[in-house]
Amino acid sequence: MPMALADRIIAFMSDLMLSGGDCDGKRFEVLRWERRFVRGAFSVAGDAALSVARGNGKSCLVAGLACAVVDPEGPLHGRRREVVACASSFQQGRVIFEDCREFLRERHGRDLDKRALWRMRDSTNEATLEHRGSGARVRCIGSDPARAHGLRPMLALCDEPPQWPRGQRDKMLAALRTGLGKVPGSRLIALGTRPADAMHWFSVMLAGGADYAQVHAAREGDPEFQVRTWRRANPSWDKLPSLRARIRKEAEEARADPSLLPSFRALRLNMGTADHETNMLMSSETWRRVEADVQPAPLGPMVLGVDAGGSAAMSAACGYWPETGRLEALAMFAAIPDLSERGKRDGVGGLYHRLEGRGELVVVPGRVVPLSALLTEARERWGTPAAVVADRFREAELRQGLDDCRFPPADLVLRGQGYRDGGQDVRAFRKAVLAGNVTPGRSLLLRAAMAEAVTTADTSANEKLAKGSEGGRRARARDDTAAAAILAVAEGSRRPRSRRWRYRGAA
Repeated sequence: MPMALADRIIAFMSDLMLSGGDCDGKRFEVLRWERRFVRGAFSVAGDAALSVARGNGKSCLVAGLACAVVDPEGPLHGRRREVVACASSFQQGRVIFEDCREFLRERHGRDLDKRALWRMRDSTNEATLEHRGSGARVRCIGSDPARAHGLRPMLALCDEPPQWPRGQRDKMLAALRTGLGKVPGSRLIALGTRPADAMHWFSVMLAGGADYAQVHAAREGDPEFQVRTWRRANPSWDKLPSLRARIRKEAEEARADPSLLPSFRALRLNMGTADHETNMLMSSETWRRVEADVQPAPLGPMVLGVDAGGSAAMSAACGYWPETGRLEALAMFAAIPDLSERGKRDGVGGLYHRLEGRGELVVVPGRVVPLSALLTEARERWGTPAAVVADRFREAELRQGLDDCRFPPADLVLRGQGYRDGGQDVRAFRKAVLAGNVTPGRSLLLRAAMAEAVTTADTSANEKLAKGSEGGRRARARDDTAAAAILAVAEGSRRPRSRRWRYRGAA
């Protein structure tokens, strides 16, 4: 009975000779977790994703897969089949290329240097190794979409996607997938540590977007300085003495210096957190914990937070019910420019189309979102609010919008966006979330906003939501919904929850 493709790949890789590291001069022992991934990735006709902590040999694993395509005796070998190794930079991608080259050198010896048999180009900006008889080759590129157009890979290897530049990562993925569609049986394999951004395409693949996904990571709440936690994220623990020594050393350093803990959790425990401290409004793991599949009922008075974006940015509204903690969100864009153009400009790929498909984003005609349209849509979805909260800077525009749509009477609360009002609102928002008084649904809009929202602090450590260039925030960002949520939740938290509110005049 013929062997399955995955078993033939494993048998081929087991015959490769390793060079360097703990296993220098030994045969490639395909570990249990690696065999599981190979069988899973090649049992489906589509994308595969692997997430494991740094230093477990994943680059060596995919170099073996690349070798199975280029080597004339490899189980994936074929005429003009190409492997593309893509990383955040060309130099990073060379790691896979060099491992593949050394595997081939151990198998073919001096023949690898014979120009009649092999063609090799290895310079500061190009790395290609091709078998002349069949045209099969491995190529290394950086995450530059311009260099990916025109490729026809049989196998696309995406190394450490979380490190790819934000503005290029979605375009690069699209370019690779376009090339894969030209070759029957082609597939994309992405591997790396888990991204901190839940909206990253690699996070989506690991969460079920890939045809096969395998994750080795510590769980939230696991003790960070215990061996059983380290083993969970490092499946090569028993086989790599240098990995064990390195993790123990970094754990001691992180225990002594808490500033090193984010890096340890991200790279050694693979927990999907940022590898450095940033002034985020709310960490992604905290926000995921408060999301609920079934939200509480919209009981009691509702506070409506409004953030007007005008023509360039997104306009957003959030409804918050302090009595139950329910939080809803809505966003609007003008039709010109269209969502595809806005997605390219903001570097978010197809996010806006996905939001529109889920009903969380509404597109209105024209070049500017009228506040009257946003207020009307919010009222139709959630009812009449007891209070409307907005930026003091947009007061005239807000009052005009309220008049235009004949909005029913409600309190109008205007808040400054400086360190005084803004700092108070950020503190109130965080306090309400951490106290369990905010319960959002599985909202892609809110999740994307929290992944983007950054705060900036003054010399007294008062934090406000960053605007413009403050805190590195782009002028055209997608955290406008976070601004509306802060306004709504902070105002709701300031109002007594034990007594009914009274309407106090018209806006």
